[in-house]
Amino acid sequence: MMRRLKWILIAVALMVGGTAVGQINIPGGSIQKPPVPAAKQRPKPKKQARPKKQAKYYDVTFNCNAYDADLYIDGDYVGDANIIWTLKAGSHAVKVVTDYYNDYSTTVNVSSSNKSFDLTLTEKTDAESQYRLALNYYEGRSGFPQNYTEAAKRFLNAANKGHAASQNWIGYCYDHGNGVTQSYTEAAKWYRKAAEQGNAAAQYNLGYCYAHGQGVTQSYTEAVYWYRKAAEQGDAYAQSNLGYCYDEGKGVTQSYTEAVNWYRKAADQGLAAAQNNLGYCYAHGQGVTQSYTEAVYWYRKAAEQGDASAQSNLGYCYYFGNGVTQSYTEAVKWLRKAAEQGNEYAQFNLGYCYQSGQGVTKSETEAVKWYRKAAEQGNSKAQNNLKRLGY
Repeated sequence: MMRRLKWILIAVALMVGGTAVGQINIPGGSIQKPPVPAAKQRPKPKKQARPKKQAKYYDVTFNCNAYDADLYIDGDYVGDANIIWTLKAGSHAVKVVTDYYNDYSTTVNVSSSNKSFDLTLTEKTDAESQYRLALNYYEGRSGFPQNYTEAAKRFLNAANKGHAASQNWIGYCYDHGNGVTQSYTEAAKWYRKAAEQGNAAAQYNLGYCYAHGQGVTQSYTEAVYWYRKAAEQGDAYAQSNLGYCYDEGKGVTQSYTEAVNWYRKAADQGLAAAQNNLGYCYAHGQGVTQSYTEAVYWYRKAAEQGDASAQSNLGYCYYFGNGVTQSYTEAVKWLRKAAEQGNEYAQFNLGYCYQSGQGVTKSETEAVKWYRKAAEQGNSKAQNNLKRLGY
């Protein structure tokens, strides 16, 4: 069976489509080799991205000669110019802004070998900037070191430009020898320049020069003239001193009423000396109706500000019970505060309290100590008491 099937398959093969054994006709052409497949293209290797260089940062110090200056780097505010900043290597736009110098702009190139930059600013030369810069030096504020010499130099620069406040300040520097050689003559000269421009502080200072004959011929009339100009502008010191001139009749006709008027204006502004003087007027009924209660009120206001005369007067009121409940303990408290500031009347009274044992433990040693301090200031009562005690 298997043999028969084999022959049938061969015969079928010989009969299909042609006459010659082994030749096969295929419609459409002769037998062709299938095309050789194209060689596969190898993909070009992708270029590997080079690793980016990490930006190097360096600690950079900007050394700036301006105090309290604002620093900007590449347009961004970063803070104070006098500290260390970490910056990327390369070029940076740097700007320094300050109120009292010219603004400063530059470009700095940060590298490993250059880690600090000097940002030297030029001062503004206008009078107001010089004045404000001088104040910073004089008072040691806004990060500036206190330096009277630097202050005086700038006050003088502004004063020479006609700046009234600076004229008053350079006068004050000459008055006290701060940053310049002391000279009352120079002080009065500059006070006058400012006073004539209407500067109230200078008017007061010039009045004081006339009252005490410092740099000018002594004249209470001139003192009152300048005190009044300043007082009418509300200067408390001038008001108080004008009150004193009326109190004592110096340069004006004596008038307790006018004295009280000016003392009160200054006292209402909180000036301790005027408060004490107004209290004295109430205690003695000078220019006002006598009232220990009012006296104590004003004494206390001044005493709490540390005014030695007011502390002594308040202690005296407590000692005798004038306007307050009598108390030796309170008397000693206030007398001691004044005595420790060198007030001779308080020193004498405190010595008496120790001698008599009033408000303190009796002690001759302490009494002598305080009598001696008062006696050395010329207090005759203290000198007499020392003699009585055998000292």
